[in-house]
Amino acid sequence: MDEADKRDDIKIEGDRATWEISAVGNIKGTYLGTFVFRCFLTPLQQIAAGREERALIGENFAFAPDHEKFLAYALTQLKYRIVSSPPFWASANPNGNMSGDLPDPEIVSLVLGSAIDAEVKYKNEIKYRKEAAIERAKAANDAIIAANREEAELNGERD
Repeated sequence: MDEADKRDDIKIEGDRATWEISAVGNIKGTYLGTFVFRCFLTPLQQIAAGREERALIGENFAFAPDHEKFLAYALTQLKYRIVSSPPFWASANPNGNMSGDLPDPEIVSLVLGSAIDAEVKYKNEIKYRKEAAIERAKAANDAIIAANREEAELNGERD
């Protein structure tokens, strides 16, 4: 079982995940509210997030500190993953085009971690459902074969 599967605080409904934040930042205090995430990004959303990530850092992306690269990655991923958010997230940058410009970067990291865990949990649920469906199909097939053999034996037929 994956760690994301153990996250009872993330609820999957269809291809959306709901998560309640209750965290204390180092600067601004307590952050409370509900996030709704997409459980996956489409290829075009992934490309758009990557393009915006590189644009945030600028032309010398390779020379940017790892912390700045992470924040650029986190904010651009969350821009595309978040469907709805608590007021503190959207109001953090009211004049900008990207929410989440918080004075507490550890909160950004926490939100990204939950969004990624939601994706992993969603994909694992799909995998488990597929495996269960395959097992049910195999069992049904085996039952049909057994019933056909039994019927053939009753009718005096042989393999």
